[in-house]
Formats: sequence, C-alpha cells, structure tokens
Amino acid sequence: MKTNIDITTILSQDLRSRLAVNDLRLYIENTGSESVVIDFEGVKFATRSFVDEYYNVIMKNQSSIKIETINIPEDIQTIFDVVQRTQHKEKDIKLDATVVRCKTFADLKRVFSTLML
Repeated sequence: MKTNIDITTILSQDLRSRLAVNDLRLYIENTGSESVVIDFEGVKFATRSFVDEYYNVIMKNQSSIKIETINIPEDIQTIFDVVQRTQHKEKDIKLDATVVRCKTFADLKRVFSTLML
C-alpha cells in the first residue's frame, strides 16, 4: 500500500520547526503503509533547521517504510542540497572546560564574578 502525503496539509506551507519533523515521522508511521510519498508542492518556506532534521530523520534513517520526497520547490531544494553536502563532514568538537567545585554560595559568587567582563 502506498500513501501520498501533502506536507502542507499535515504541517504547513511554512516549515520552520525541527519538532514538526517528528510529528511528520509519527504520522508516517501511523499510516500503516509500506511506501509513502511526501509532496512538497505548495511549500513556501523551510528553515535550514527543518530541512536538516527532515534529512536526518526522514530521508537518511528510513526504517521499514520506503519514503519518497517529490515536488520540492527550487529554492528549498537548494537548502536540501546544502544540508546533504554538510552531512558527511566530521564535526570538530573541542571540549575545553574546567570543573570548579563550590562548597558555599560565597564560593559560587566568587566563580561567577570572574566570568564577568
């Protein structure tokens, strides 16, 4: 069974939230379909955050449901292309932190006063 989903009906013409992607994922899972087509026709705006989450949750991590995305407007497709290109880069995260233990409120106040510029 194949289900067609108009994303503007389920979410909005303006796709702004990472959380909305999880709502869409739940909707897809509850269709009971083996195959889903998500139609972006009519989408006016999408944030990079939304597209990044959509790419990671819907496109990249497909489980037992085959998901196809169609009719992505040209300007939003550009965001998808940028997101896809950045997915393969390793993230360079450097942790440079010092743990400061405070026994009293006065100790904590002294630590915070050193953070003020």
